[in-house]
Amino acid sequence: MDLFRPLNEQEYASLIKYLRAKILERLGIKADYEIDPTHLVRIAELKFGVFVSIEKLMYSDGMIKRVLRGGSMGTIRPIKNLLEDSVTAAIHAAFYDPRFSPISIAEFKNCVLEVTVISPPLMDVDMEWVRNNMVLGYHGLYIVDSGKATILLPQKVIEIAENYYQRTNKQLGISDFMKELCDSLKMCNPTSIKAFKTQIIYELRPDGNVIERKLYLNRLLSNNLKQQAVANGQ
Repeated sequence: MDLFRPLNEQEYASLIKYLRAKILERLGIKADYEIDPTHLVRIAELKFGVFVSIEKLMYSDGMIKRVLRGGSMGTIRPIKNLLEDSVTAAIHAAFYDPRFSPISIAEFKNCVLEVTVISPPLMDVDMEWVRNNMVLGYHGLYIVDSGKATILLPQKVIEIAENYYQRTNKQLGISDFMKELCDSLKMCNPTSIKAFKTQIIYELRPDGNVIERKLYLNRLLSNNLKQQAVANGQ
């Protein structure tokens, strides 16, 4: 299976630094990051949907936990280009999320950024496709049910898997996921489902290394892509 990877390691590291610089700029701080302008030019040539989330690093019982400061802000379809849309999403996540006060300098120092790039085009699918083709932790869904539209990013699937594991002590498979859609999210007979692939990138720590987050390899999930990766020694 060919994975959706529009950004290489150097480009997505530059994107995260650029977004951090834009947030700091709004906070009145000039960031002195070395960012290759050719990376930004390349990113600005791409047209993909994108979501940006900000997570706080919390320390508890000697452990570091990532706590979502708000929801993921963004769009499943491109509006301008990947660079500008990422900046808009990051600024909204930092300063205009109605559930939170605007981020402060002190708070942002303990925050990391995560970017989810959305593949085009959105695929019109049905529940049979979900049952037979969806890769948990890699595909996302845009579901319309009873007039309500819901976006399920892979991060939400991991959240569902964590809750499922706490109740059952089992990995989440596709059949279990479909049951959770109905039982927990009340999406039993969607009138419309669109699917998309994702590339997820995030900081390991504030101003730290940036990596690609392969949620489909999460230990709480059971899917064919994970099994193939294990078989190939990845």
